[in-house]
Amino acid sequence: MSVTKDELHKIIDRLSDSDTRSAYDYLKYLVERKRKSKTWAEIKQLLPDDEPLGKEELRQLEAPDDYITLEQAIEEYEI
Repeated sequence: MSVTKDELHKIIDRLSDSDTRSAYDYLKYLVERKRKSKTWAEIKQLLPDDEPLGKEELRQLEAPDDYITLEQAIEEYEI
């Protein structure tokens, strides 16, 4: 089934404000996915990284995967 861009615009115009961001994110993903897949193909061609992890990388790996607040991130990364 072919959908015209005009039909797509009409549907977008009917979205609720709360769904607009999700639609934007998905449309942006659709536009960029071919470029990104090319990038992943290039990454697959790279040789493995055999450099040992640094102290900060090790700390991040050992840290719990808990959510942190914006305030905590600002304090931790001195933003």
